[in-house]
Amino acid sequence: MCYNARMTPGALILGLAIVIAQAVALFWLSRGVLFGYVMRTLAARSARPAGRRLINLLRLPGNLLHEVSHAAAYLLSGYRVRGLATCWSDPEGRGYVEAGPPWSPLHWGPLSAALSCAAPLLVGALSIHALGSLLGIPLPALDLTAEGVGPAAAATLTGAWRLLTHVDPLAWQTYVFWLLAFSIGAEMAPSGSDLRQGCVMLAVLVLLVAIGLLAVPQMELRPDRAEALLAGAAWLLSTLSTALFAGLIGCGVVGLLPAGLAWALRRAGGPRAPGRSRRPSATSPRRSGRRGRASDRTSRPAPRR
Repeated sequence: MCYNARMTPGALILGLAIVIAQAVALFWLSRGVLFGYVMRTLAARSARPAGRRLINLLRLPGNLLHEVSHAAAYLLSGYRVRGLATCWSDPEGRGYVEAGPPWSPLHWGPLSAALSCAAPLLVGALSIHALGSLLGIPLPALDLTAEGVGPAAAATLTGAWRLLTHVDPLAWQTYVFWLLAFSIGAEMAPSGSDLRQGCVMLAVLVLLVAIGLLAVPQMELRPDRAEALLAGAAWLLSTLSTALFAGLIGCGVVGLLPAGLAWALRRAGGPRAPGRSRRPSATSPRRSGRRGRASDRTSRPAPRR
């Protein structure tokens, strides 16, 4: 990972836009493909209790990380955590975090909701990056904020191919990474309720950060302090970009086999007749029309007390 400590505010704004684009792409890959397509397909065809338990077991590492990241965001933003359950312990098979009263006089509900909304995606990407390093998986680390569009696209394809061709199929580390990366990737996207509670405030925070970066040259700061502020922002964007890139490559490559399996199951099973589906209540991501994801109860109620 490398970054330019002397980046201008304009370059930092471009880097912020790149990080946001990476986060949106990872959100789509996690929620739209790994969870929305693969997990729902497996859940819809697991009518037996053993099959439902197997799916919940597969989801458990990522779901636990998802809920713990919510809880950590609440605690760091001044709120207690009243309760936490994973998909395994929640009777509805969803998982949730229930925020309690504030523990700190410095707290604000909308800010806490925004941090809680972003926490699973960022923590999930960092976890996949760390997991690859720990297990010796050749997961590429690339700072897209320091690259042009062409080199970044080429590096993305090269990184995915390297991950596919340079893993040892006989090593246990390969299968541990594959299972954990798939579980984390399928559960890292914010749920519907997370987005409803924190999306607007999160967008406001990003806008304020962008305005702050543009305003640095206008502030009456000593040159060394202004340079340190911009260097810190560059380092943070570089770190986020590197982690998100690793998450994108890891989730994308790891999801190829499950996505192919889900496609084959759908082709073999054919279309389901309306009203005759036997989706398991403990694992189905569509228990009701207003809950589109298995952890939609996450972070509810919002800490606005």
